Amino acid sequence: DSSLLLMRCDAFENIIRVHSIESLQLQQSVSGGHRGRINCIQVSEDGALMVTGGVDATCRVWVVEHDSLATAITDGYVSSLGLEEDEITCAHVLFGHVSPITCVAICSKLDVVISGSEDGSICIHNIRSGKFVRSLHVDAAKKEVKDSCARKNGITPQKLAIHMDGSFVAYFNDGTLMVITINGRRICKADVGEKINAMLICHESEALITGGELGSVRVRTLHDLTVQCSLNIKKYGPITTLALTSDPNFLCVGSSNGFLSVVFRNVK
Repeated sequence: DSSLLLMRCDAFENIIRVHSIESLQLQQSVSGGHRGRINCIQVSEDGALMVTGGVDATCRVWVVEHDSLATAITDGYVSSLGLEEDEITCAHVLFGHVSPITCVAICSKLDVVISGSEDGSICIHNIRSGKFVRSLHVDAAKKEVKDSCARKNGITPQKLAIHMDGSFVAYFNDGTLMVITINGRRICKADVGEKINAMLICHESEALITGGELGSVRVRTLHDLTVQCSLNIKKYGPITTLALTSDPNFLCVGSSNGFLSVVFRNVK
């Protein structure tokens, strides 16, 4: 059961390690396949797929504990390397970037992987075919979405999150948050005024949740990115991670001093 596994990457050794949630025992240790360190890792909403992004400007799609799916979607290049019955199996190597990957997002229901790189390019691929769909970037001067790879004029994306309606949220290194459709149309943008370390979308309430260096959790509406509410927990330091329970009635917030705060979602 992939929901009972913990995946982590050892960036400098280029290794992905799979642990049992119940015992934390190491189940598998596999080369990440990248030429150089792994910069980012993301698991799909159903836990069946995973994507990694590396300093080598490629992304890799992995199948988690699903041998038949791995066999069905694995491309010819990866098949030539041989498939083993392991906890995770590499199915695709995704190309399109020319600089190190900074962030990745994956959505099984939309069959899409979105990745960002240091030069500002954002690439979109299909999961099951591994095919490149399009690239785009946000122009640094005009803050407009352009339908091509960046040419020294793009803003570097640092975080990505995909919505089920076919849009995604991107946070850029200049402090800009932007909602963009997969077709490349900008819906809205906002300047957040802090470095964001974690963000996720709550699909049930159509909200974006962010946490960063100022130590506050902020909930924003997705249609215009206005802040609806804020929770100040800066006494624990900058926020490093966010996770919603499957309900999703509880939000888990990790802080830099090691504290884990559990926040109840009041729907009244």
